Amino acid sequence: MKAAKELWESVYELVDAGNTAGVADLCDPELEIRTASQGKIGAQRLSEMFAQQHGLYLELERRVDGIIESADGSALSAELTLSGVPKGTEQRLTWNVVETIRVDAGRIVSWHAMLDRTGLVQQIRALQG
Repeated sequence: MKAAKELWESVYELVDAGNTAGVADLCDPELEIRTASQGKIGAQRLSEMFAQQHGLYLELERRVDGIIESADGSALSAELTLSGVPKGTEQRLTWNVVETIRVDAGRIVSWHAMLDRTGLVQQIRALQG
């Protein structure tokens, strides 16, 4: 069985290769997704979430600031710093995210991504002003 870290890394390998549709194949069909603004159910929704992000930003970059794994490999929590240039602008935005995933039977069953929404909104407002 694949551990949480291996599956999480596989998701980002697909995303980095531009294959956001392939993300759903690593997930349970009833994947629970929770973000700072909403909750969703379904593996396809996670693929759509990554596709949307890539549709909004150019030059997306990801830095892993820290990872904590459960002893049995069934869960992972990662602190990330993300950045990208919103399409139609030249200003790079940077935001922090904490992602927590759980796996069962070699599939991702939950993906929680909490970002610093306030910091990101402040940066977007500064671009508009």
